[in-house]
Amino acid sequence: MRKIFLVVIITCLGWLAAAGQSAVYVCEKTGKWNAVHDDGNAPRMTMKEVEKEALKGCIERGGEDCRLFFSSKTKGRYAFFTGGEKGKYVFAIGTSQLSEKDAYKKATNNYLQKGGIIRPGCEYYSWYCSKDAMVKE
Repeated sequence: MRKIFLVVIITCLGWLAAAGQSAVYVCEKTGKWNAVHDDGNAPRMTMKEVEKEALKGCIERGGEDCRLFFSSKTKGRYAFFTGGEKGKYVFAIGTSQLSEKDAYKKATNNYLQKGGIIRPGCEYYSWYCSKDAMVKE
């Protein structure tokens, strides 16, 4: 009985360790990117797993020199915005505790401040993390 109880506690702690993970990898050369987040549902992902999957996806989409652009262990709404032309790509992130619309607005403002131009072909992605990461990995 004690072993079963201990396994349940360890499993629950593992889920707490994996709450609210988000990562975005980008390739400035090709404009390819990938965002991954733990949505709070089983199976849970650690930060290392989220980053590994984001990198893998960036490479699979054609990224040649993918780098970590953004990561977070905090609950909230997130928006990623990107666009470019003639081999110059701009990547931006927006975060909000209020709404997806607010996160999107912050991402587009960040994009414009970095010199991006909003036109057809720009890409947008948003996600929600329902919990903060509770313990360090």
